[in-house]
Amino acid sequence: MLDREFVRLRLLFGTVTSLLTRAQSKSRIRRLILFGVVLCVTPCVWGQTDDFFEKQVRPILANNCYPCHGPASGEGQAGLRLDSLAGMLNGGRSGPVLVPGEPDRSLLIHAVNHDTFVQMPPKRKLSLNAIRTLTHWVETGAHWPDSLIPIRPKRPSPASSSEQPRFSKEQMTHWAFQPLQGHKPPESDSEWPKSPIDRFLLASLEAKGLVPAGPADKRTLIRRATIDLHGLPPTPAEVELFLADDTHDAFAKVVDRLLASPRYGQRWGRHWLDVVRYADSNGMDDNIVHADAWRYRDYVIQAFNDDKPYDRFVREQLAGDLMTDWGDDNRAEGLIATGFLMLGPKMVGEDDPVKQKLDFADEQLATTSRAFMALTVDCARCHDHKFDPITTEDYYSLLGIFTSTKTVLSYRVTSKLNATALLSERDEQRLTEIEDSFDFHDDFVTNSNSATTPKEVLEEHKKSIDLAKEQYEAIPKAMAVGEGEIADLPVMIRGSHLTPGETAPRRFPHILQGRADHVIGSDRSGRLELAQWLTRQEHPLTARVMVNRIWKGHFGEGIVRSMDNFGLLAERPDNLGLLDWLTLRFVEDGWSVKAMHRLIMLSSAYRMRSSPNPRHAEIDPQNRLLWRMHRRRMEAEVIRDSLLALSEYLDDHIGGKTLPHASFVNLNDGKSRDSEVYASERRSVYLPVLRSALYEMFETFDFANPSTANGRRSTTTIAPQALFMMNSGLIEHASLAVAERVVRENADDAGRLDAVYRLVHLRPPDREESNRWKDFLERYEQAAATTEGDSANRRMRAWQALCRVLLSSNEFVYVM
Repeated sequence: MLDREFVRLRLLFGTVTSLLTRAQSKSRIRRLILFGVVLCVTPCVWGQTDDFFEKQVRPILANNCYPCHGPASGEGQAGLRLDSLAGMLNGGRSGPVLVPGEPDRSLLIHAVNHDTFVQMPPKRKLSLNAIRTLTHWVETGAHWPDSLIPIRPKRPSPASSSEQPRFSKEQMTHWAFQPLQGHKPPESDSEWPKSPIDRFLLASLEAKGLVPAGPADKRTLIRRATIDLHGLPPTPAEVELFLADDTHDAFAKVVDRLLASPRYGQRWGRHWLDVVRYADSNGMDDNIVHADAWRYRDYVIQAFNDDKPYDRFVREQLAGDLMTDWGDDNRAEGLIATGFLMLGPKMVGEDDPVKQKLDFADEQLATTSRAFMALTVDCARCHDHKFDPITTEDYYSLLGIFTSTKTVLSYRVTSKLNATALLSERDEQRLTEIEDSFDFHDDFVTNSNSATTPKEVLEEHKKSIDLAKEQYEAIPKAMAVGEGEIADLPVMIRGSHLTPGETAPRRFPHILQGRADHVIGSDRSGRLELAQWLTRQEHPLTARVMVNRIWKGHFGEGIVRSMDNFGLLAERPDNLGLLDWLTLRFVEDGWSVKAMHRLIMLSSAYRMRSSPNPRHAEIDPQNRLLWRMHRRRMEAEVIRDSLLALSEYLDDHIGGKTLPHASFVNLNDGKSRDSEVYASERRSVYLPVLRSALYEMFETFDFANPSTANGRRSTTTIAPQALFMMNSGLIEHASLAVAERVVRENADDAGRLDAVYRLVHLRPPDREESNRWKDFLERYEQAAATTEGDSANRRMRAWQALCRVLLSSNEFVYVM
């Protein structure tokens, strides 16, 4: 009995303390009066607690909650029992539902008010009197007869730099978290190595008794290089020029020419757009058009063409608006670059504004950590990371950077993305006024009743908002972030904002921040500090991850094959010494992506044949030691662009808006499948990427999921791909155009066959192929005579059929 009374007294003291804490802004006298009133009133209230609970609180719980969370429910739905105080304090999957004395922090009270993601009872809301009773019960201490309130240990505050979290030895020594090592290229007496890259690879091969494949022929090599850097095959003239050049640096000249072309940025910009989940629409519940996303796409393409140093490229995307070294002529570039943070899919229909803000920031953090560090930091939202040394404190410390960043105008069901005018302060002022009118419109729609509001008022309001949208569309602007409300976040127990824990100051993960404790000031979000921290030369991940992405673009697989995960579940590097050597060279060369291309492509390894070797395949079936070049299928964009190029339809126009829809259009009404959206002969990088409604050909040939960061597309082999290459409209038009071209430009069938082979396969046909195709043309014309009376048409149909076969062949579709 004494123990129970002691606990009740302890609870009372906690309630009083809570009330006094809320009165901190009041005068000292008012706080003393409040304290006296509480002490005077408490005895009589306390004496009625048992009776109050049994007659008023328990019946509400029993009649409305016990069927799913009571004695007969086992462990309770969602792991929650509400028939005991311990059950409420322990909580279920969403965490504890009760904080005695604090109804605002109690999930139980939010649930019965139906003002959060959990709404209980689910089918009907409790009466107002019942809600008031439960709220009063929690506010006065949540007394439960004959129950002791367990004294729970205080959650530890985030560790400081001198008080590191406890990680396992495996986590602490994981290769990806270690400083870059200056590995010396192994010595070799072989004539094969042309660069240090080759010496690293040859040492691994020789250790297994393997030898590298011989060099690819020059036709194969120039096709490989041109597709790698341009996403298009070389022309017959370019092939002949390379064949005729017998100088020692002939291939180096090809590489330099390819890197100098604007087609390079179009190809490698598309690789980066995969990583940053680029899309021209939001997807999810409201597939709203991102009418200005194209500016970010064009920024990326230009950045690769300009060989913008990668460390600068990273900083601009995270904090371009905060960087101070811009000139007047390129200030807009920094704003556009932050579109990186704006592009993610967002649940704009979320009716809990706090959860919506956290979810938006979580997506930004997930993309940032995967794109630049290849880490799954977002897995620590509800608990410490199951595998990597990332704590929930680390997660919320980083998340606070993004919740302190302005992404949308306001957090509501109709939230609209932030935008920044690009040309003048006057445009920015007008843009702000229009955005304010959007908020007013949303409030008007929410609060007005269409049945009682006069029709002329509704019509006038519609006209004004339509005019505002037209003016909004006319202002040159970018999807861009800004500084928001700056605040550190609490660690949210089990990921729920309704159960906050200790504050996690904004900083960087302990496992990566080194000796310095980078706590961020209270006057800024921390995006610039994050960008600077990521691009320090000693950061173990940022440069490694990008070098691995570049390597994959040339060999089909990364040195680390799990491209977006360098954590403990990652695949180990096939050659860690080579990866570190390349990374250090990358940084020494000023983070130049083009210099890394040259280094890789001028190696003997890049110039190997892709020929199989049965003995080698038994020892290294996955070719991890790189004893031959990987054979790769063209990506969807390369297939499409190559077909357009061969048919002379390809439009080489650079940049600009290609999605016809204006801002705020919702594509869920069917507009996403309009044929005009994709009826373009521009390069594929400029085709709109619409979430939930991708271009059919892209879907067929394994286009990257535009809703998540993706550095490694899957490669499937399915029947619809073969059907597309035989029967699609694109193949129909391309095969006819190629047939008309070779027939028009050549006088006889022998010349035509030679021309089409050099165009499609970059080589002349051999004698057997020539004889078989001659026989095919004759037989096809004979068969077509029954349906086509015109001999010229029959001949053209036969040549189109021949071209269709060549264009759908493995020799065309695969990069050898």
